[in-house]
Amino acid sequence: MGIIDLVILAILVFAGFGGLRKGLIRQVAALAGLLFGIWGAIHFSEFTANFLTQKFALTTQYLSLIAFAVTFLVILVGIHFLGTLVEGVFKMAALGFVNKILGAFVSIIKTVLILSIIFLLIGKINHSLRILPDDFGEKSLLYKPIEKLAPRLFPYLHFDEIKDSIGKAVKSEP
Repeated sequence: MGIIDLVILAILVFAGFGGLRKGLIRQVAALAGLLFGIWGAIHFSEFTANFLTQKFALTTQYLSLIAFAVTFLVILVGIHFLGTLVEGVFKMAALGFVNKILGAFVSIIKTVLILSIIFLLIGKINHSLRILPDDFGEKSLLYKPIEKLAPRLFPYLHFDEIKDSIGKAVKSEP
């Protein structure tokens, strides 16, 4: 087990404690926000790009990346507020210890998914810019399996297209 694995494990332990503290409802809302945010950003970022161009005269080579990020964040924040409302209703039901344990589990799952997406993006950016060594993550027990998780879970989200568009934006950097 190398340093990369230790960092990943530390992140997962931290996520588990955060989920234990926050509980299931907030974690499910966060996971739903992440999933719907990715889906929505893929399907509606073109609309956001047009909106940004029309309302703010924003024209940049990074417009597609900015539109993707804005769309993702708007959906994420919207679902967060919805989760907060649902949590307020369910606090009266006093879910207690089960809520906390399930919250830790969902938090770890959510964090693994986020790490998977980050690892994919790092790989694509590194392919263009060569920031990290080519064998980065090869000796890790956790890096490659986590990196492959998001594309396997969500093949219909077209992660290859996202990676290619990010790679093009990075290559066209001035």
